[in-house]
Amino acid sequence: MTPTLVRNLRDADPSAPADAGTRARDWAEIQERMLAPLYEAVYDRLEVGAATRMLSLGCGSGLALLIAAARGAQVTGVDSDRERLALARARLLPEEGAEGAPAHRARLHESGLPAGAGADGAPYGLITVFEPIGCAAGDSEGLVPALEAALPLAARGATVVLTGWGPPERCAT
Repeated sequence: MTPTLVRNLRDADPSAPADAGTRARDWAEIQERMLAPLYEAVYDRLEVGAATRMLSLGCGSGLALLIAAARGAQVTGVDSDRERLALARARLLPEEGAEGAPAHRARLHESGLPAGAGADGAPYGLITVFEPIGCAAGDSEGLVPALEAALPLAARGATVVLTGWGPPERCAT
């Protein structure tokens, strides 16, 4: 475990909020890995591989992108959370020449969608939204505009995956 997960509670001020970077790393290390079976099931079903051009809306800290990239997909992620996106960058875009750094075909964008289609100019054949929608009031407000904005970047007949997690009675998707 990283030091982020193990804090010295004796010296900690319980009323002090954790910084955004700590919350993002905690999410990535504790909660997000529980979603790996969901990502794998979607990618197995859709046969995600080297021919896949994927756009992930709300990509978070990038685990879903990393799994798709490991299968050979060209991935593009968009998220408005700077701290989670920083983690995605560290996972997917390691320093050039770093020892053992994988050569992922990835692009990451904060907030707005990329200006064009995939890095090779081809349109996206897969658009994903892995978010729990319907669990809290207003949590889906940005979904329709994001999907409408992504439409011009998609190939004709592209697959759109909307999926979330949690108890079925609290998940609209």
